[in-house]
Amino acid sequence: MKGKRKYIVLSLLVAIGAVWIFFAQASGITIRQLDDLGTVKITINFYVPVEQEGIEDKVKLTSERPGTRIIKSLRWVDAKTLEIFAMEKDLPKGFKAKLQVGPLKTSIPGLYKLVKANYRASISPFLYSISPITATKGPIKLNFSTPIKVDELKKGLVADFDYILRESYILGEDGKVFKDNSSFELMPKEPLVPGKQYEIRFEGLLSNYAGDVNKTGFHRSFKAAEKPYIVKTEPQNADLDVRLYNLLSVEFSEDMKEVDIQVEGMSGDTKLEGNTATFKPHSVFMPNTTYKVRVRGSSIFGEEMDSHTFTFTTVDMGDKWWVEVNLRPLQKVTVFRGSRVIKSMVASGGLPDEENRTPLGFFTLQDRGEYFWTERIQEGGLYWVRITGNYLIHSVPRNRDNEIIEEELKKLGIPASHGCIRLKDEDAKWFYETVPSGALVIIHD
Repeated sequence: MKGKRKYIVLSLLVAIGAVWIFFAQASGITIRQLDDLGTVKITINFYVPVEQEGIEDKVKLTSERPGTRIIKSLRWVDAKTLEIFAMEKDLPKGFKAKLQVGPLKTSIPGLYKLVKANYRASISPFLYSISPITATKGPIKLNFSTPIKVDELKKGLVADFDYILRESYILGEDGKVFKDNSSFELMPKEPLVPGKQYEIRFEGLLSNYAGDVNKTGFHRSFKAAEKPYIVKTEPQNADLDVRLYNLLSVEFSEDMKEVDIQVEGMSGDTKLEGNTATFKPHSVFMPNTTYKVRVRGSSIFGEEMDSHTFTFTTVDMGDKWWVEVNLRPLQKVTVFRGSRVIKSMVASGGLPDEENRTPLGFFTLQDRGEYFWTERIQEGGLYWVRITGNYLIHSVPRNRDNEIIEEELKKLGIPASHGCIRLKDEDAKWFYETVPSGALVIIHD
């Protein structure tokens, strides 16, 4: 009899424990949409108290659509009731969302609670954006407020041009492809007329996938992109007496996606910002020379411009001495007389920081001397010629004993100085003895 009682008691205890564990693990969830913006209130009723600390990090909301963010706010009503307010940020909305809360520590030692749920907000379907300007070859992008029924769109969409409706896909971070029924592209079967206004319309009802919400159709217009053309060049076509070093500038009628500027007999770099492209030569232009410039490119809409050419002629230097200091790798100094190269020499300009950078621009040679010493940097040099201010052309640096600093000699050809231009001793001596004061100096990078 005693054994039977023990068995009954034990069974009751086990049953009570099982029920208790069940209640600890179970919860009630209600999901209610509060407004047309898609704000959702999720109420979770835990059957036993759970840990409330750090709940922000333990509530995760993810959308099925890659890139869609869900914003949330949390509120504990009491020890067993949590309210979560959630809304998809920005349009489009109305995609499936997953909620995970926990694991949360319960009041039963060793037991944790994990809550999972799926939901979808109901959003009224409408066309919220269309490409105002589009490439003549398309696509025309249609963006809806929420996923819509594709078959309905195909039936009712009318345009004043022949098109193919193309559906959109998004590649997620996990490598999976998501079919986005909130976004579509119209691809013209034939190129549109540049600059022409076109219309599309949908007569009927749009339907979405969340509660089958309906909305009447739409009527929108867009413009086919213009072919870009050149508004202005600097220098202008057929300009004379253009400086020997100059950035070429080309202004277009449209913002451009890519531009190619080719200068006959000259290499350089093209930089594009909006509707303006600049060409930076790698070296000086030769005097009294006519250069032909060819420009090609396409706008941000993919429209190609007609190839354009213009010319300019540089200034005539006669028989004058002038100097190019080229701070591109490999750095060098080239001495000209008129159009003739007299001598080219390996050099080192200033280091790239603000304090030691060599000034760029147009200068004229000034005074000169056989030796200098700079106490501040504990360096000296031979055969100096002043460019401007404290910036000189001179030999490899010397120490206080007038000995070559060997480690500085090894740096010729790369930035190394405090702003001056360094040459080999024999080149510095030749420059000092040969190139006259007043000669033009062009320093560029």
